[in-house]
Amino acid sequence: MKFFKKVGVSAISLVTLFSTAFAIPTRPVSAAEEFRGQLKSVDSVKADGNIVDLSFNGGAVEGRITFLEDGIFRYNVDPTGKFDQYATPNSASHTGTIQAQPDDSDMYSHPDATVNETADTYEISTESGTAIVFDKDTAQMTVKNAKGDVVMSENKSLTIDSSTVQNLKQDEDEYFFGGGTQNGRFTHKGKTINIKNESGWTDGKVASPNPFYWSTAGYGVLRNTFKQGTYNFGNGIDNVQTTHNEKEFDAYYFVSNDNNVANIAETLLNDYYEVTGNPLLLP
Repeated sequence: MKFFKKVGVSAISLVTLFSTAFAIPTRPVSAAEEFRGQLKSVDSVKADGNIVDLSFNGGAVEGRITFLEDGIFRYNVDPTGKFDQYATPNSASHTGTIQAQPDDSDMYSHPDATVNETADTYEISTESGTAIVFDKDTAQMTVKNAKGDVVMSENKSLTIDSSTVQNLKQDEDEYFFGGGTQNGRFTHKGKTINIKNESGWTDGKVASPNPFYWSTAGYGVLRNTFKQGTYNFGNGIDNVQTTHNEKEFDAYYFVSNDNNVANIAETLLNDYYEVTGNPLLLP
């Protein structure tokens, strides 16, 4: 009960609502996209203020990390090298955006990032916040909070093809929440959920999908995409595997320094709302 008192039932419920339907794409994919495959190495990492540019696979593809706050950053690997601010909609008439404001908005503090290179890794960090570590030889990413605790770690590097796939380690006592209105499901450990509008309100159907989930380990992920996806939280596998039907990887990460689940949830949901805007609350 302490969890619900701290966060509020309304906040937990409202974060499941996502106003944009995930429909079959009607717009053609740009022919400018080239790289396909798995990230295998990190060649260079360069910081300029709150923005960090990365080169992977001998310069075959580029990535970018943007720090919005100490505990909020965006990670984008775009084969076109464009790094568009907003996700491509599923129809020309769709004008909605996932973010409430652009990344360069004055609403964010934009902490400067520094890069520390060792023989095996690149570590990207802010003065008092999150640290992101990339293994040079595998391109696998690990995220630490301000206390130095690992909250998220890839067990395989990103794969970018006709869909993008991220694989993360999963702890035995780690639990997952979110994904929108997943009817009949609240916690997702050991399950697979669909991030697509199935227009169904019965048990097991998805009525209002949201490409956001958070973990009791202390992190949350918001994929900046309107494309359909699937999140596997240990259904037949021992890790977390998230997939979206798009040809680039673009996600916002939220990192908590808290110790208990109630405070972790409060921090991550507040950070999520900082990017997407506050939910509509009844008077």
